[in-house]
Amino acid sequence: MGLMKKIMYKLAGINEELDLLYQERGYCDEYAEKYKALHSKKMSQMDYLTLADIYISLRRYSDAEEMLSNVKVGFTTDDTVKGMYLLQKLNLFVGEGKAEEALSVFAKEQKFLDIFFSAPAYKRMGVAYYDAAAVTLAMNGQLEAAGRYYQLEKQSAEANNKAYLYPVLTNVHMLKAAGNDEMAQEAAEKAREEIMKFTSYSYPWQKEQFLAMLDDYMK
Repeated sequence: MGLMKKIMYKLAGINEELDLLYQERGYCDEYAEKYKALHSKKMSQMDYLTLADIYISLRRYSDAEEMLSNVKVGFTTDDTVKGMYLLQKLNLFVGEGKAEEALSVFAKEQKFLDIFFSAPAYKRMGVAYYDAAAVTLAMNGQLEAAGRYYQLEKQSAEANNKAYLYPVLTNVHMLKAAGNDEMAQEAAEKAREEIMKFTSYSYPWQKEQFLAMLDDYMK
């Protein structure tokens, strides 16, 4: 492994073994435990947030909540930590179906989050934020506002072809969360077609991951 790659791994808090595991399987229980073991001697706030993200992806919500409880956010908190923390809180509540709790976080921090995820350094992550915002609003019956964030997600995804499928899935998630079951079913059928014909996956496991997400949203 080259020196530059070693440096990049160190900055990202991963090693070659973790990188290879991610390439083969993506986020999985084994990846979560290996990441946790690698950082067990000294967990930074970003390590806790990374683990929370992994656990949320695996629907291990109690574990994600435990990780987030170790991150303290206040007036002096670094903006990066605050932005990532709030995003994970939204994702956690959305995953758990806690509509009111998600809306409470979003309403309180909407201005900060809008600015944070439109900044050049974090703009690439805007797709994830706009998805969480759109679904949060749809869960609470605020469909017009949800639609605005959905459009922002589509615009953000247009700049990155590999993010193309995320708004497709968000549309299904929004409709189902809003109780529009018939429209959600129609959108899900179209989304499945898009997933099957998409050819720009970065990893071989991503197609199955997107299909699993789609099935999860339709439950």
